[in-house]
Amino acid sequence: MKMVLIVYNAAIEEEMMEALQEIGVENYTKWDRVLGKGPISGPHFDSDVWPGVNSMLAIAVEDEKKDRIMAKVRELKSKESIAKEGIGAFVLPLEEMI
Repeated sequence: MKMVLIVYNAAIEEEMMEALQEIGVENYTKWDRVLGKGPISGPHFDSDVWPGVNSMLAIAVEDEKKDRIMAKVRELKSKESIAKEGIGAFVLPLEEMI
């Protein structure tokens, strides 16, 4: 199993949720108001100087579904309007889940 972490600008929430629905991802854990700085989108620190916030999803999945999630994130990232807002995905090994 794998743990896929997706960090994305809260401005693309609708597109992110639609993308997950399209590939059949129903279960996830979501954090709102995640702060950070990306190489393309710049800082999102929820301040007057650096406005904006991110959201983060943690999705525990089998390897096959991980590949579909990563392909969908690549597809979203290839869209200019979404890429400039910021989106990234990370895959971690998941040894055990209860």
